[in-house]
Amino acid sequence: MPQQPQLPPIPKGGKIKHALSLGLDIWNNLDRFQDEYGDSFTLTLPGQGPMVWTGDPAVVRDIFSLKPEQYDPFAVQIPIDVGEECVLFQNFKKHQDSRKRIIPSLATAQLKNRAGVMHEIISEHIDSWQVGQEFDFPRVVGDITLDIICYTLFGLRHGARKEHYKMLMNGWLSTSTNDTMFTIGQLMGARKFRAKLNAKYIKRCEQDKLGNLKKGILPWKQSLDYKVQLAKMIREDVNDIRARMDENEATLLSVFARAKYDDGEFLEMEKIISETIAMLVAGHETSAATSSWMLIWLLKTPRAMQKVRDEVAESVAKLGEYDPLTISELPYITACLNESQRLSPSAPATVRWLTEDTQLGKWLMPAGTCVAPCMYLTQRRKDVFGEDAHEYRPERWLDGSCKPKPWEFFPFGGGRRACAGMAQARQQLRIILAEIVRRVTFESNEDYIHNDQLPTPRLVGGQTEPKDGVLVTVKEVKPVTAGLPEMRRSA
Repeated sequence: MPQQPQLPPIPKGGKIKHALSLGLDIWNNLDRFQDEYGDSFTLTLPGQGPMVWTGDPAVVRDIFSLKPEQYDPFAVQIPIDVGEECVLFQNFKKHQDSRKRIIPSLATAQLKNRAGVMHEIISEHIDSWQVGQEFDFPRVVGDITLDIICYTLFGLRHGARKEHYKMLMNGWLSTSTNDTMFTIGQLMGARKFRAKLNAKYIKRCEQDKLGNLKKGILPWKQSLDYKVQLAKMIREDVNDIRARMDENEATLLSVFARAKYDDGEFLEMEKIISETIAMLVAGHETSAATSSWMLIWLLKTPRAMQKVRDEVAESVAKLGEYDPLTISELPYITACLNESQRLSPSAPATVRWLTEDTQLGKWLMPAGTCVAPCMYLTQRRKDVFGEDAHEYRPERWLDGSCKPKPWEFFPFGGGRRACAGMAQARQQLRIILAEIVRRVTFESNEDYIHNDQLPTPRLVGGQTEPKDGVLVTVKEVKPVTAGLPEMRRSA
């Protein structure tokens, strides 16, 4: 008798309870579900079909091996209106063509060119910090990241237009990913909510209704205002780029603006806006979340913090200068980032929406199921990472004991749909954290810094951040020339 499609066990509670379990305290809930129901379990959520979460590497491997015709990327349940034309929702040739446009701009040669500017931006921020100043670390890194994004996307370092872009981007991110919008999206169904927001945005653009950026009766009014005004600025810049057609321009927006289809036609304006806003979300939220968890681990593990400082200082002394590209490739800080992303990944899972009954591991999953390879569960397995898998030990990445396969460690997703900006994201994170650790000493009174607990996570724009932020106080700020030879200091 042929095998019948079957879902893994479904935890107790209805759709609302399941949806809320993915918002606040998601990691403890995932641990609990795994303990009670096994490595694969099924959650039912409002407005969509069943969602199978898995921490089983064999199932993850099969998911990453799926062919494009076996899943529907447009069905991805993201409750944020990044635009329906971005690479995230595309498949087949459209998806391949979009990645071909994006990846060269994020390739090694471009990363080398951007590393120096990244360091300049980070240094400017650190120079503005004062001893005794207290701030929320995710928001500080988010501000640094927005400056880097303004340069990477638009080629802007300073000036009124850059500050206006930054204000609109920051406003749109904060009003699109707050708890109210997330809850509405979860209860209505994320895909349905996203489509509703996009339809309202398109109508507002057609009517040229820019809005006043103030709160309204409807919870999405302010978010729409920010996106409509942001899109207007992007359209203006795209038109200017197309008027110049300067092949030497290397910003991401210029790449999108000059790109053409096989028939010679330019990309549609809304597609460019979608890709640009998707890059904004991916770059900003991932960096803010990942850097927060990494700083928490370093504060909880002083010996690791000191080893990063020593490694960077040794590089500076050896080269006689601070080379951000070399710093971003140092082995110990890379191991610290790997270990942080292993234990506390910014994204809890990546997803595929099945279009046909599909064998994944021992399960024959029915068509219409969303399958979610879970980074958090998979990357904490003791049978892969050892008995100390729940401990923060960067050395495991350097001593030969940790050689996970692509379906056992995948903080940026896997298969054909792995994050196109992974290389730049990792480089940016290492440059930011290395320079901050080199020059700044923090202290924190957060209880979780001094015990074996982690702060409660919350989902923000698809990324997990500490619910109450990471409050730190600046104890010391060294000058940018710290550790450089005397001749360099006086240059």
